[in-house]
Amino acid sequence: MRAIDRLSVLFSAVALMALMGCAHYNENQPIDSIDLNSGYRYSVVRNQPAEDKPFVLLAFSGGGTRAAALAFGLMEELRTVEYSAKDGAKHRLLDDLEIISSVSGGSFTASYYALFPDRFFSDFPDRFLYRNIQGELVAKLFNPYNWFRLLSPEFSRIDMADEFYHETVFEGRTFADLLRQPRGSAPFLVLNATDISITHRFEFTQDQFDLLCSDLSKVSVSRAVAASSNFPVAFAPMTMNIYNKKPCGPLPGWLDPALSDARNPDRRYFDARSAASYRDPNRSYAHLLDGGLSDNLGLRGPYQAVTTTDSAWSILTQANLSQLGRLIVIAANAKTTKHNEWDRTSSPPGISAVLGVTMGGPMDDVSLDSVQMTGDHFRQMKQLSRTVDSCNKVLARNCPSAKPVDNPIVTDFTFAELSFDRIQDDRLRHCMQELPTSFSLPRKTVDLLRMVGRQLLMTSGPFIKGMQSLDPNWKPHEVVIDQHLINAVCM
Repeated sequence: MRAIDRLSVLFSAVALMALMGCAHYNENQPIDSIDLNSGYRYSVVRNQPAEDKPFVLLAFSGGGTRAAALAFGLMEELRTVEYSAKDGAKHRLLDDLEIISSVSGGSFTASYYALFPDRFFSDFPDRFLYRNIQGELVAKLFNPYNWFRLLSPEFSRIDMADEFYHETVFEGRTFADLLRQPRGSAPFLVLNATDISITHRFEFTQDQFDLLCSDLSKVSVSRAVAASSNFPVAFAPMTMNIYNKKPCGPLPGWLDPALSDARNPDRRYFDARSAASYRDPNRSYAHLLDGGLSDNLGLRGPYQAVTTTDSAWSILTQANLSQLGRLIVIAANAKTTKHNEWDRTSSPPGISAVLGVTMGGPMDDVSLDSVQMTGDHFRQMKQLSRTVDSCNKVLARNCPSAKPVDNPIVTDFTFAELSFDRIQDDRLRHCMQELPTSFSLPRKTVDLLRMVGRQLLMTSGPFIKGMQSLDPNWKPHEVVIDQHLINAVCM
């Protein structure tokens, strides 16, 4: 071998080793001590709720670009919803948005709005919805430069996706950028992933990162979104460091009674045990996959916040303090329903079909449970309030001098789930239910999803009833979807 060839081989080997040595996931940084008055927490980001103002919470499901576009359509329609307050002044319901809890594809929409509320409606479609994100990720995978980096055991496809989102979608923003926004100017963002070691929901809030003795403010928003949309098989788990060798502060006060009291519900005990596990000296890392594995609607966190005071951003606490007069929860559910003909033949479904059922079936069941639990809780609260009012009427009629019973329920509840199952037009419903879960959809399909999101809001019975309870004169307007658009997408 000539000297120049040997030199070339040596240089290539050195370059390869350097690339492998440099390829490493972006580590989340430690904190020395917990400060409950700083960091990305609800109490830091938002002002104290007002009793005379609606408290709006949105939940965005997983489902790739399909979910992102449906959520965007919901946001577009919310921007047009106005109501008259008691003083006669007009208010936009979107301005009352307090929290967005999201999973997977919905996390792209939620994060972009939280970061860039002023240019969200003008920029997000071209920045994400109309792009072939999936194709661009595949192109990066086939870039020889990334082949070498992916040989590193501490750099995987999900870290490469994080870099791509960081540079091209979220403009390098971190949670520190969210904290720098004026207080109350953007909703509190809750991005949900799944910690596969304990099969439990993992949210990107400072309260969660307190358990890891870590600083969320230095974590990029793209990394949280990548974890939230980290679909198994397609990507490897995302790694987060746990710094528990030197405790940064005590665990939340609710954990001890939740772990020690035998009368606790199983769910509370399991949640407490999962939270406490981050201080286990045998745990040094948390490995995260798609949030849909534990909650494909983004509703589990809100449900806990509405029903318990254990949540770091407990909505029940605000209600108990009589600071929550009206709660409106809207869930954009982009769940699909595949229509197949497996049962018409003796041949069993193929591997891809079985894998789809294996991955999607449990997530659909969890989503159904989340919707059912949330709806049931709101109905029970309304029933309790009506029962107290009825008792007081009987008491006033039969014993006028008796003091009426205080009604413990001072909050008016509205829960609206927007899903393709609620589309009235059979053809359009089946068309939406058959859409793939991918990060690339044709432009017209995205446009149709946006219109469907708008129409679902304006035809939602629970939403209409909630708005008319807020403003008796409010009326929904008709959202008409162009038949030419339906024909173009639903051939």
